[in-house]
Amino acid sequence: MEFKGEFVIKRDRAAVLSFISDINRITSIIPDVQSKEIVSEKSARLVVKAGQSAIKGKFNLLFEIGSIMDGQSAEISAKGSGAGGSLDLKARYSFLDLPESSTLVKWVVELKIGGVIATMGSRVLNGTAEKYIAVLTDSFVKSLEK
Repeated sequence: MEFKGEFVIKRDRAAVLSFISDINRITSIIPDVQSKEIVSEKSARLVVKAGQSAIKGKFNLLFEIGSIMDGQSAEISAKGSGAGGSLDLKARYSFLDLPESSTLVKWVVELKIGGVIATMGSRVLNGTAEKYIAVLTDSFVKSLEK
């Protein structure tokens, strides 16, 4: 599954890059984290409760900050398993300076789900993924604009 979008943050690109490249800050916006262990300055092990309605379970994820290229783009990944399935997520962000020290953030998320969870159907999976992406985007903006 692939999802795309963009949003504006009322902060300059340096502030956005600083946030996205800080493992503590970027993992702080992930919803329903049950536990977090920082492995390095670029990775963390997370236990996350995820799902929809009564179908929820825990996932053990390795979350990693990938490359940050020339201050123009960044990559993040999360990979793991749990609750009868597996998850492989790759997110790419690009940043464009806007007037008044704001930044346009364009993003693409590629999500692969395997196991029993994958049998839930694309409509349910897409809806759940879109919900989580909306929460993450909102948290990202709020964390930087406070």
